[in-house]
Amino acid sequence: MNKFITGGWSQSLAGQPHKAFDVMMYGMVTNLDGLTTGTSAQPGWSPEKQNKPDTLPGFNGKALWVYGGGGCSPQQKPANEDEVLRIVAATVDRGWDGVDFDDECNMNTERVIEAMKRLKEAGKETSFGFIAGYSYNHPNTENGNKLNEKVRKIIQSDQCDRFIHYCYAAAMWSNDDILANVIPALKQSLANGAENKKCILALTTKGLTDWNLNYFIDQVLDFNLGGLFIWNYANLTDEHDKIIQRRLGN
Repeated sequence: MNKFITGGWSQSLAGQPHKAFDVMMYGMVTNLDGLTTGTSAQPGWSPEKQNKPDTLPGFNGKALWVYGGGGCSPQQKPANEDEVLRIVAATVDRGWDGVDFDDECNMNTERVIEAMKRLKEAGKETSFGFIAGYSYNHPNTENGNKLNEKVRKIIQSDQCDRFIHYCYAAAMWSNDDILANVIPALKQSLANGAENKKCILALTTKGLTDWNLNYFIDQVLDFNLGGLFIWNYANLTDEHDKIIQRRLGN
């Protein structure tokens, strides 16, 4: 039977996973020098110092920590081999199941790939998330070209388990933007060499409607993707939760 995975992100280690999730991602480790959440001036928790959370009884999924995220700094990280090894050591030593790389600060692609390779050798999972919108769908623009080149390099390295397509901003995109961008972004990733089951579509609960939720699930089914991930899943309504379980549950 075909399997689709679901998952979500929590900004707190106390965030309880949704019982049906296959993957939980904890972050966001935006202070890339200190490897903490928050900033270097006001650091939060660190995956180097915190074990993978003991989660809900009944949650049998994987727990990853997030390297990057909105506002991450500085750019061009990991900066050297030592920083790559630090990412791997934190993951292995603290029992995490892997790392979700959320590149929102122009990371060093070659070293991200090196970290993924070493994590894979240690039996850990990796994912790479990016905004799959206008720029990605217009590779002839400067930003679009850079993003496609980065995604293509990571796909070709064959070290990354999942490519997470963020198809939202602070809230869900307008219906017009969804119609203009979601399918082209998935086609772009497939053209870049990604396997469909390694592609994940991601949405946010802010501005989520029956229409846009079902549209996203339609694409997961039509393209036979890996699954659907949810930002701010704690605000998922029971009704929307039921739609996801009914259409993607196993």
